[in-house]
Amino acid sequence: MRKLKLSHRIFMSMLVLIFFSFLAVGISTISRYQSKNKEYHKERLKRKDRAVVQSIKHMTQPEKFSLEEQFTQTNILKKISSIHKLNINIYDLEGGVIATSDTTTPPPKKINKALLNQIITNIKRINTTNVREIQEKEGFLDIYTVLYNNKKAYAILNIPYNSKEINDINQEIKTEVLVLVKIYTFLFIMSGLIAVFLLKQITKPLKILTQKLKDVEITKQNEPIFWPVNDELGVLISQYNNLINELKEKAEKLAKSERQGAWKKMAQQIAHEIKNPLTPMRLSVQHFEKTTQNNDEILNQKVKDFTSTMIQQIDAMSAVVSAFSNFASLTKQVSERFQLQKEVEKIADLYKKEGVVFDLTEEECYVKIDKTHLTRVLNNLIKNAIQSIPQKKQNQIKLRIKNVKNFWCIEIKDNGIGIKEEIRNKIFEPNFTTKNSGMGLGLAMVKNIIHDFEGEISFITKLGVGTTFFVKIPKMI
Repeated sequence: MRKLKLSHRIFMSMLVLIFFSFLAVGISTISRYQSKNKEYHKERLKRKDRAVVQSIKHMTQPEKFSLEEQFTQTNILKKISSIHKLNINIYDLEGGVIATSDTTTPPPKKINKALLNQIITNIKRINTTNVREIQEKEGFLDIYTVLYNNKKAYAILNIPYNSKEINDINQEIKTEVLVLVKIYTFLFIMSGLIAVFLLKQITKPLKILTQKLKDVEITKQNEPIFWPVNDELGVLISQYNNLINELKEKAEKLAKSERQGAWKKMAQQIAHEIKNPLTPMRLSVQHFEKTTQNNDEILNQKVKDFTSTMIQQIDAMSAVVSAFSNFASLTKQVSERFQLQKEVEKIADLYKKEGVVFDLTEEECYVKIDKTHLTRVLNNLIKNAIQSIPQKKQNQIKLRIKNVKNFWCIEIKDNGIGIKEEIRNKIFEPNFTTKNSGMGLGLAMVKNIIHDFEGEISFITKLGVGTTFFVKIPKMI
């Protein structure tokens, strides 16, 4: 039961409740019907018994004749039986049978001992002239009445109730039960349909709330849910609306905090990178000033060295600014359709002297991306490959394009020193670099560009053997 959905549990609970309600009503109805029917037949039997007693009083003379003389030697008992259309048995006070009107089915020769004791006990009571006992067994009724003459008991009258009438009533009860079963089956089906309808009305807001919770994202505007009724579901939905408002406020604070942190980090990095070349520039100026004051004979050479140092440091500062400028402008894309292999071939030709070889494919590899951004990606990866190869080793950098499902995969394979295991998970992070110079923004920029292409980037590496980068770009169909 716990594994079922909430809606299924509610539905099953409603059906079980309805079923047991109908069952209880049906059982109580049948039980009440049987009880009333039994009481009716008991009262009917008593009425008939009283009528038979009156007939016996008028047609017999117990003070003159014995029981045998009156009931066995005459046809009085049969006459009374014919008048009332009942079987009649006469017992003495000791419980033995004296006479019967039914010759086909003889009655029991003796009254049940427990019943006889009860009758005798009631006869012995003072001022009692109305002793009557009804016995029920196996769906049959028997009435035993004490016959009196001048307030003195002299015999016991027994009338067995007509079993055919009881059976007819039981059959009638069965018919009524079948009718009730049909009615309750129809009502149960209708109740089930109504339960399904009500269940949909109950679970509809829960489903809406579930879908809204699935769609909640910190980066987008989450819509509140309108619920006009201030019930339990209304309270739940109100809490959801409050939570998305809080989420919106916290998302704005988080975004603001992230922007401030990013700018702070960027400012520190820029300050650090610009400050680095300022120190040698300052020393060069001071040295140049000292040289001019001392009338140095080799002033021209000093000026040349000074100029060279200044230009070198200015170029370094320019490179810092350009790196940040490139990193900041990645979101500006101008997508165009072109053949990927032709563009890769052009870029590879620029680095032929550095040992870069492109394995041209015969397939037409069409893509729709920003060509300038692709150039940045390949330039960065090829330069990294060149820089990873030791000077004593001949450069072997191979480029090729492979068809991988929905992507064109550019492989850039080098024979460099490889990437150390402890830094493999950091190479795409901004500001991370293994070089003495540079901002560490290259591979971070590459990853962002490929992400904007809706592509993927990965690599495999082995120390002392080399590294292969895989750049997947979606195909244009």
